[in-house]
Amino acid sequence: MASLKYFLLRAVLFIVPFALFMVLQIGVIFSAVFAAVVAFAVNFLFFSRQRDAAAGEVREVFSGRKNVRTKKEVADAEVEDAIDDAQRAEDEGYEGRFEDADHPEDDDDHHRRGERR
Repeated sequence: MASLKYFLLRAVLFIVPFALFMVLQIGVIFSAVFAAVVAFAVNFLFFSRQRDAAAGEVREVFSGRKNVRTKKEVADAEVEDAIDDAQRAEDEGYEGRFEDADHPEDDDDHHRRGERR
């Protein structure tokens, strides 16, 4: 929402001086250039908090996925993983998600032989 407010503020800061300069019959190009300079100066001097809030909102959007799981959901997922590991261990001799952690020497053998898992 901060980005939308900032965008609208910047638009108003450009449109008002542009309309004023057009009424003064300065010309379209000069009106646009002068309005852009005025809008930039006013924005830079007086609206740093709004700019920072909009930048923070954009940063959050592009920074990646947030952790959207609650603590209860994380705990439930851990319990489900433990149950799944136990069932796999019973079914096929599976030792857990980190089965190679107990046997690091096995990793070296696979890498030396060029085998993939």
